[in-house]
Amino acid sequence: MTPRPFDFGEAPEAPADPVKGAAAPRALDFGDPHAESAPIVRDSPPKPLSFDDLPAVPALSNATVKTAPRALFDSEDHPAVRDALALARADYPVLYGHAEQRMAALFRRILPVKLALVTDWGEGALMEQASLLRPITELVLTFTQMAVPAQLEAALESTRAPAGMFGKLFRRATSPVEFKPALTTARAQLVQLMADSDVATRNLAASAHTLSLHAAVLAVVSTLAGDSPDVALLDALVQRRTLLQQAVRQAELSILQMGQVRQQAAELIGQVSSFLTVTLPAIEMAQAQGKP
Repeated sequence: MTPRPFDFGEAPEAPADPVKGAAAPRALDFGDPHAESAPIVRDSPPKPLSFDDLPAVPALSNATVKTAPRALFDSEDHPAVRDALALARADYPVLYGHAEQRMAALFRRILPVKLALVTDWGEGALMEQASLLRPITELVLTFTQMAVPAQLEAALESTRAPAGMFGKLFRRATSPVEFKPALTTARAQLVQLMADSDVATRNLAASAHTLSLHAAVLAVVSTLAGDSPDVALLDALVQRRTLLQQAVRQAELSILQMGQVRQQAAELIGQVSSFLTVTLPAIEMAQAQGKP
């Protein structure tokens, strides 16, 4: 029998009694637009909308993950930062050798240079130094008010015999032992002052170093921006750089002054210790033996 063209055989008959019920929805299944909407059969009351059973999101591969954009001056690769570091290496070799990374970080903060950045440059470091200068000033004042040299001189004078008849008649006899409590307290205070001044000096020196870095960075930026037509910016660079340099000089002078006080305190500690441990015991022994 010759087959008929496009004869696919007999189509299967549709089931006489289709199963009624709510079929599970399929993703993006919009159904047959020409078919009549079938009534929805609800076997149970509707449930509230829930996101607990959402399908897991597939993990993104490294190829699909987009890298976050980097900041303009996030590294030393930017030409402006490279030029600034090269100039800093030439003009401030010692400072650059000890703090290359810190200088690079500062250049990334101030470049591209703007007036608002310059007028506030190093303000935090300036405020920190102002607070660190206070302990130095207080320690110097405390040392002066202690008047240990005068106490020690009076104690040593009490060990000497009065000179001349006038001194023997009118000089009030003072025993060296009377100076022992005051000098013992003074020595303890001097030792504490040495410890406190060591901490204060280290903190102030670190602050001065930070200010030096800010001043050097600003000097390099001033050189790079030398041809700028912005007069206000150039004036701000000069004024801010001068302020930072003055602050560094002030810290250096305070450290120098504290160093002199520490040297005097160390000498006084030795002299007081000598009086308390050598001179005074010898006097007490002589008095116990009945010697004048």
